[in-house]
Amino acid sequence: MADKASAEEVYSRCLGNATILDAAARRFADASDAASAVACAWGADVFAAQAVLWERIMIAASSPQRQFFRVADALVSGLQVHDADTGQQSAATQVETSRRALLEACDPDLRDGMRASWSDVGYLVAVGAPTVSDLEDSVARRLGGRSPEAFVTQRRQEAAESMATAQALRIKGEGTPAIQAAYDSDLSALEAYLVESAVAASDTHLLTVTVRWELAIHALSSLPGLPEGFLTAVGRIRDTLAASLGDADGGRLRDALQPA
Repeated sequence: MADKASAEEVYSRCLGNATILDAAARRFADASDAASAVACAWGADVFAAQAVLWERIMIAASSPQRQFFRVADALVSGLQVHDADTGQQSAATQVETSRRALLEACDPDLRDGMRASWSDVGYLVAVGAPTVSDLEDSVARRLGGRSPEAFVTQRRQEAAESMATAQALRIKGEGTPAIQAAYDSDLSALEAYLVESAVAASDTHLLTVTVRWELAIHALSSLPGLPEGFLTAVGRIRDTLAASLGDADGGRLRDALQPA
């Protein structure tokens, strides 16, 4: 079980993630990127629902974390509903359909709280629901036309090369360029990890990659600055990335990063 402090952190993180993803969904909708808009809108819904669940479960349950993370699987399963249902007229209708499915899977006494936690998706009314072709095109753009396996291999090679550059610059005493190269290494490793994780979770259209990438990049962009010193700065970047993905994903990501 989480102690009181960590429980509050989980709750705050869920609310924060919902806000970040709602803003991202609106940005993607403005850019007419239906696949990314729907992915982020649904991600926002899931995190908002998790905040409601966490609040209720912590009050009444004897094993809150187990019940909470069982519901967290809705991020992937809900997006698979989107994959299968491409006959909707608008992205808003598609999100509303998934909301109804999630509500039906939850206890009746939680439904009002979940409805109240969700943002209005009127901004998606003018956006067409992504078709299978749209989703496949989105995957092709993200992977640069490569297979997921080839993409992961290339990104990990790029991560190793960038870290080798970082170490060479560090030896020369060029601290700032060295930190930038290490940052590039970590982003390449992050992208590889997200794609590999999505494939393992049967997210064939990589919509969870969009959701988690948005959370990670927002966290990095919110850093007020980096401390002096190569290892300290790289550590701050890595702590931020790991925290943005949550405890389990964050720990696995750390294992996938190049030694600094």
